[in-house]
Amino acid sequence: MKVEHWDKKSNITKELQKFRALDINFSIDLDNDELFFIYNEEKLCGYATINLGKNAKLKKIFIIPKYRNNGYGTFLLKYIINWITKEKCDSLIVINHKKMNNFLEKQKFLRTENGYILNNLLETLKQEKNMVFVAKVAIIINIILAFLKIFSGKIFNSMSLLADGLNSFSDLITNILVIVGLKVGSNPEDKEHPFGHGKIESVFSVIIGTFIMLSAVQLIRENIEKFFSKNGENVKLSNILIIISIISILIKVFQLIFMKNKTKSYRGALITSLLQDYKNDIVISTSVLAGLLFSKINPIFDTIIGLVVAIYILKSGYELIRDNSLILMDSQNEELLSKIRDEILEFEEIENAHDFKMTTSGKDIYIFLDARMKKDNTIEEAHEIINTISKKIKYKHPNIKSLFVHIEPMYEDD
Repeated sequence: MKVEHWDKKSNITKELQKFRALDINFSIDLDNDELFFIYNEEKLCGYATINLGKNAKLKKIFIIPKYRNNGYGTFLLKYIINWITKEKCDSLIVINHKKMNNFLEKQKFLRTENGYILNNLLETLKQEKNMVFVAKVAIIINIILAFLKIFSGKIFNSMSLLADGLNSFSDLITNILVIVGLKVGSNPEDKEHPFGHGKIESVFSVIIGTFIMLSAVQLIRENIEKFFSKNGENVKLSNILIIISIISILIKVFQLIFMKNKTKSYRGALITSLLQDYKNDIVISTSVLAGLLFSKINPIFDTIIGLVVAIYILKSGYELIRDNSLILMDSQNEELLSKIRDEILEFEEIENAHDFKMTTSGKDIYIFLDARMKKDNTIEEAHEIINTISKKIKYKHPNIKSLFVHIEPMYEDD
């Protein structure tokens, strides 16, 4: 299954015959319309035409009967949505929507007086750009901080500042991985990835956690060696160390506030991991400052704080790996599933709901369940009931992307 977009520079006169053979009602305004066609292997099996303006208009989407109800229309529509978003269109309008109501509502189109509309397409693109921008700023900041802390820690023999510097270096790697993860994770669903590419965020979060733990283990080893070394050099306390530590704390506080504001409409696994990492950085840098000040009383405090910081980093890395590994293994959020079950049972048409399961992909949640209703409902009635329930559940829980419900009949002796 693949989709192609007609290049207006090419000669399409001969190709038009193929579309007219496919659909006798095929028509296109060659000057103003965009044409998309979908193939199954090398066989043309459908097309769509849109009029591109500030708000794109879907004029027609057609799949030959043989391939209907097999995901071809959904695949084609998602490709178009992704394409017009890149063309800076903020919405997609559908006016002539004969028998397409359920299809469009499943794709989160909203009903209007004249048809349907899918709004705020640029918001997702804006979120991605915001997050990548934040990550790039963080890379520059962490390069500067890592250099200052590691260099100063070596010069003045401060294990706690050196530990903080290596933590900043691991943050540098983290932010590079964040950019890569966001780029891959934002790709839309396709045949091979029906739930999208969002799980890549958890994969990269596990890698980030591994880097954090490896850095922490090295720091613990160095601090223990210095603690038990009789010939070890003591920290050479200087106002420069204090100033660097204070600047580091202020920068990290600024980073945390800046990132929260820039990503408040998105809370995927990667961003959540990064926010937690910034909070850890503030705690670490504050501890380092305390260690440097207490080293005036006894130099051993610097080594002790360095060891405590390293253990804290190790714990944070472990929790990052643990939480995201649970996502990759489709660990179930029983609290959420219980809440969804209660909300579904509020509908009087549903006699029972059971066998709830979920999978998470980035910020999107997909829920599967079995529901029982009276057996005298027609297929059309049952479908409409489930469609209504699905829309209300997704409205209450924006992160729920889809609700897949298997209908079972309720017998009198049940």
